[in-house]
Amino acid sequence: MAEDSPARGEARPRPARPPRQGSGAETGYAVIGTMISGMAVWGGAGWLLDQWWDTRVFFPVGVILGMAVAIYLVVARYGAIDPAPGQWSAGNTPGGRRSRPRTQKGQR
Repeated sequence: MAEDSPARGEARPRPARPPRQGSGAETGYAVIGTMISGMAVWGGAGWLLDQWWDTRVFFPVGVILGMAVAIYLVVARYGAIDPAPGQWSAGNTPGGRRSRPRTQKGQR
Protein backbone atom coordinates (compact mmCIF):
# COMPACT_ATOMS: atom_id res chain seq x y z
CA MET A 1 0.00 0.00 0.00
CA ALA A 2 2.84 2.38 0.80
CA GLU A 3 4.41 1.94 -2.63
CA ASP A 4 1.17 3.07 -4.31
CA SER A 5 1.26 6.55 -2.80
CA PRO A 6 4.12 8.92 -3.71
CA ALA A 7 6.64 10.00 -1.10
CA ARG A 8 6.08 13.31 0.60
CA GLY A 9 6.79 16.19 -1.78
CA GLU A 10 6.76 14.11 -4.97
CA ALA A 11 4.27 14.60 -7.77
CA ARG A 12 1.40 12.18 -8.03
CA PRO A 13 1.22 10.36 -11.43
CA ARG A 14 -1.75 11.16 -13.65
CA PRO A 15 -4.36 8.45 -14.05
CA ALA A 16 -4.31 6.75 -17.43
CA ARG A 17 -7.08 7.99 -19.72
CA PRO A 18 -8.06 6.54 -23.06
CA PRO A 19 -7.10 8.75 -26.03
CA ARG A 20 -9.78 11.21 -27.09
CA GLN A 21 -11.72 10.02 -30.11
CA GLY A 22 -12.83 12.68 -32.57
CA SER A 23 -16.27 12.91 -34.09
CA GLY A 24 -17.06 11.36 -37.43
CA ALA A 25 -16.74 14.73 -39.17
CA GLU A 26 -13.27 15.30 -37.70
CA THR A 27 -12.15 11.89 -38.89
CA GLY A 28 -13.59 12.52 -42.36
CA TYR A 29 -11.83 15.87 -42.67
CA ALA A 30 -8.56 14.28 -41.52
CA VAL A 31 -8.88 11.54 -44.16
CA ILE A 32 -9.68 14.02 -46.95
CA GLY A 33 -6.83 16.28 -45.84
CA THR A 34 -4.39 13.38 -45.87
CA MET A 35 -5.47 12.34 -49.38
CA ILE A 36 -5.25 15.86 -50.83
CA SER A 37 -1.95 16.67 -49.15
CA GLY A 38 -0.42 13.39 -50.33
CA MET A 39 -1.36 14.15 -53.92
CA ALA A 40 -0.20 17.77 -53.61
CA VAL A 41 3.17 17.04 -52.02
CA TRP A 42 4.20 14.14 -54.22
CA GLY A 43 2.63 15.67 -57.32
CA GLY A 44 4.45 18.92 -56.56
CA ALA A 45 7.74 17.06 -56.24
CA GLY A 46 7.04 15.35 -59.57
CA TRP A 47 6.18 18.69 -61.17
CA LEU A 48 9.46 20.18 -59.93
CA LEU A 49 11.39 17.23 -61.36
CA ASP A 50 9.53 17.65 -64.67
CA GLN A 51 10.47 21.33 -64.78
CA TRP A 52 14.07 20.65 -63.87
CA TRP A 53 14.64 17.77 -66.31
CA ASP A 54 12.22 19.03 -69.00
CA THR A 55 10.08 15.86 -68.98
CA ARG A 56 6.39 15.07 -68.53
CA VAL A 57 6.41 11.78 -66.67
CA PHE A 58 7.12 12.64 -63.03
CA PHE A 59 4.02 14.73 -62.28
CA PRO A 60 1.47 11.93 -62.93
CA VAL A 61 3.77 9.40 -61.24
CA GLY A 62 4.05 11.72 -58.22
CA VAL A 63 0.27 12.16 -57.99
CA ILE A 64 -0.32 8.40 -58.15
CA LEU A 65 2.47 7.70 -55.66
CA GLY A 66 1.09 10.39 -53.32
CA MET A 67 -2.38 8.88 -53.48
CA ALA A 68 -1.01 5.39 -52.75
CA VAL A 69 1.00 6.61 -49.77
CA ALA A 70 -2.00 8.59 -48.48
CA ILE A 71 -4.28 5.54 -48.75
CA TYR A 72 -1.73 3.48 -46.84
CA LEU A 73 -1.51 6.12 -44.09
CA VAL A 74 -5.30 6.39 -43.80
CA VAL A 75 -5.73 2.62 -43.55
CA ALA A 76 -2.88 2.34 -41.03
CA ARG A 77 -4.34 5.06 -38.82
CA TYR A 78 -8.11 4.69 -39.18
CA GLY A 79 -8.54 1.19 -40.61
CA ALA A 80 -8.88 -0.96 -37.50
CA ILE A 81 -11.66 0.17 -35.19
CA ASP A 82 -11.51 -1.27 -31.70
CA PRO A 83 -14.84 -2.26 -30.19
CA ALA A 84 -16.16 0.25 -27.69
CA PRO A 85 -15.87 -0.70 -24.04
CA GLY A 86 -18.81 -2.77 -22.93
CA GLN A 87 -19.56 -4.18 -26.37
CA TRP A 88 -19.15 -7.87 -26.89
CA SER A 89 -17.39 -9.48 -29.80
CA ALA A 90 -18.62 -12.31 -32.00
CA GLY A 91 -18.80 -15.63 -30.22
CA ASN A 92 -19.44 -14.16 -26.78
CA THR A 93 -22.75 -13.57 -25.10
CA PRO A 94 -23.45 -10.18 -23.50
CA GLY A 95 -22.58 -11.70 -20.12
CA GLY A 96 -19.08 -12.58 -21.30
CA ARG A 97 -19.57 -16.34 -21.55
CA ARG A 98 -18.76 -18.12 -24.76
CA SER A 99 -21.84 -19.01 -26.76
CA ARG A 100 -22.50 -22.64 -27.54
CA PRO A 101 -21.21 -23.76 -30.94
CA ARG A 102 -23.86 -23.96 -33.61
CA THR A 103 -24.63 -27.42 -34.87
CA GLN A 104 -26.25 -28.70 -37.99
CA LYS A 105 -29.96 -29.31 -38.09
CA GLY A 106 -31.01 -32.34 -36.11
CA GLN A 107 -27.84 -32.57 -34.02
CA ARG A 108 -27.61 -31.71 -30.35
